[in-house]
Amino acid sequence: MSASSSSNACKLLLLGRCLRAILLSVGIQFLLLTVFLLSVNFQLLHPLAWVTGTLGLVASWYTWFASIPLLGAVVLYGVSLCQQHLSERPYCPTRYRWLLHYGPRKLLFLSAHILVGFLTAWLYTGYLHTDYQHLRYKCYGQDCVSAYHVYLLGMGITAGSYYFASVHMRQEVSIEFPIVEQSRGERLRELLYASLARSLLRSLLPAISYTIVFWLIGPLVCRKLSHFLSVDLDERLDGFFGVATNVRLLFYGWLLTAQILSNMHLMRSFYGMLLSEDIPLVVAKQRAAFVQEQEVTVVAGLGVFNVYVVQCLAAHYLYKLALRKDSTQRTEIFQLTEPGNRPANWRALCDQCLSILGSFTEELTESLQKISVLKGAQSLPVPPKTIESTNASLMAEKLLLRQYNQMHGIRPIVLPTQETGVERPADGIRHVPNWCERVSTQIEGVFQRLLKRVPGIVYFFNEQEGAKAAYLLTNSLPVVYISQALAQVCVASLKEDRYGVVQNDLAAIIKALNKLQGELQKLGSVIGSLRAPSTTFNVLHCAVRRSLYNICNSFGDYLGDLLPPGEEVNQLQDLIYQE
Repeated sequence: MSASSSSNACKLLLLGRCLRAILLSVGIQFLLLTVFLLSVNFQLLHPLAWVTGTLGLVASWYTWFASIPLLGAVVLYGVSLCQQHLSERPYCPTRYRWLLHYGPRKLLFLSAHILVGFLTAWLYTGYLHTDYQHLRYKCYGQDCVSAYHVYLLGMGITAGSYYFASVHMRQEVSIEFPIVEQSRGERLRELLYASLARSLLRSLLPAISYTIVFWLIGPLVCRKLSHFLSVDLDERLDGFFGVATNVRLLFYGWLLTAQILSNMHLMRSFYGMLLSEDIPLVVAKQRAAFVQEQEVTVVAGLGVFNVYVVQCLAAHYLYKLALRKDSTQRTEIFQLTEPGNRPANWRALCDQCLSILGSFTEELTESLQKISVLKGAQSLPVPPKTIESTNASLMAEKLLLRQYNQMHGIRPIVLPTQETGVERPADGIRHVPNWCERVSTQIEGVFQRLLKRVPGIVYFFNEQEGAKAAYLLTNSLPVVYISQALAQVCVASLKEDRYGVVQNDLAAIIKALNKLQGELQKLGSVIGSLRAPSTTFNVLHCAVRRSLYNICNSFGDYLGDLLPPGEEVNQLQDLIYQE
């Protein structure tokens, strides 16, 4: 199967999971509505009527029709999440490039957040008291703008915007693989309980902040709406005490914010939970005639570079496969294929993993060269002792040759010419300074300095220091799993590799991991001064160091045979003794 067909097959599989996540998101709306109604209509003395009345409201025709706009917004939210999970993640060196690539997508996502928050508040207010339900209500026999309704609608918009700014503004969506394997039902139950409990505390800050803002500008907004609708003004929330003493309104606003934050967190977690489930991969394709052509190998999954989720799933599958003892799938890695008795499975897997590790290390090395602290340490001037000694030896040799010729009366074939004032380089070509080039260089430097003084030019069009390193660390999850999987396969080869297919590549694997560890050590010296995720760096560094230690500890007696004697062997032996 080609790379494009493998990518399409994996995308089709993940698209089905995204559709199931959208269905879960639609279903959770009714559960959250039930929780909200149970909290609002609490009746201690009549529990049966409390529960049956709430369930009757949720199952009513009004709820099914009134929730259609909210469900449409939820579907739009889910489509935006699906597009972000399955799209390519290119590196944007400047903020201007980031705005061009991610700006429209982020704007659409922000609109989905605001729409979900607004429609959630609109739907929930329909179940409250009469003066909360509609924008216009009867007060003293006249139509008035309901300040309570305006407050709750604004609270919904604020909650949606707050969640977007705190979670999705500068960060891309990601998936997390569980440490302990659980069934889907157990994960759903644990996720639901944790989300509802956490949102109650997390909603305090946006609810209080919005209340303060509404106290300042809320009367002005209500006045504009009353003029626009040609109705009277509602003055119940004028002044600080009018807002602060309305305990029921503050409770409704806080509970509504908690519901919206919990709703968005659950929808986001549904995608992460379903997309992190294992995809059906194989080590080697079967040659039987009845086998489907859509069978995807681990190597093909690792080669899907344009979909980050697929590469993470393939790397995680390889890591879990490498940890399984006495597994038939792991033994397929060391098997010889027919015809030819060649280690095709190991050859393809090793080449793909080393290619990923090598390209990651090269990009990390290039990014470190752009960091001023490391660049200054690498560009220190080398003492010109070698050059001076070479020039002195050449002059001494010419002097001795001239003395020998004069002593024996040997005349030179070419008469010596007078030295000119122009210095000649080693290649013998006379270079005359070009004043046009010098002037143009100076003008270009002045123009660049003037541009840097214009506000916003440097901010939008200059690459941030360490931005490429931060980008690599953010997308380093496949490297974490690949490095550990390679180490486990190499360790297992001592007992399971009957043909010795891994031995020829041990030196290349050790060198690749050691080189990556060296670059990570350089990055670790300046990680505190960069806007890079320190947690991700620690995970990657520990994974590479652990992998290197496992290989060196298992093959410690053969390091001298695998690698040429030198500083690298001494470093690896020191690593074994340190651990």
